Amino acid sequence: VWWTLGFNTIIYLAGLQGIPRDLYEAARVDGANNWQAFRNVTLPQLRPVILFVTTVTILASANVFGQPYLITQGAPSGDTRSAIMYITDEGLGRFRMGSAAAMSIILAAALAIIGGLNFRFLGRGDDY
Repeated sequence: VWWTLGFNTIIYLAGLQGIPRDLYEAARVDGANNWQAFRNVTLPQLRPVILFVTTVTILASANVFGQPYLITQGAPSGDTRSAIMYITDEGLGRFRMGSAAAMSIILAAALAIIGGLNFRFLGRGDDY
């Protein structure tokens, strides 16, 4: 997750800059304090951004290969191997293409389920 921090920060900043100031002024006129303005104005307006960032971060984290491979190459005892590293080793290192393909399909299904849950809980379009 740490390696996507810069990208995510820029996306959140763009989302925050896209929130109209009029909404905050209206909240202040209605008597909202800082917490209420954040909860009732900022978070609902950032919902599409939060959905995008969480989806992209989950997908990127599940597909991480370069960082652990360059640093440890899966050592010690394969403890730092990600699922993608294991699938790559299975298919290209051991030439077991069938089991690597099956693992890829299972990983894709798991990511689809996680993405579906993400859209279910964050993707409601009634606030924007």
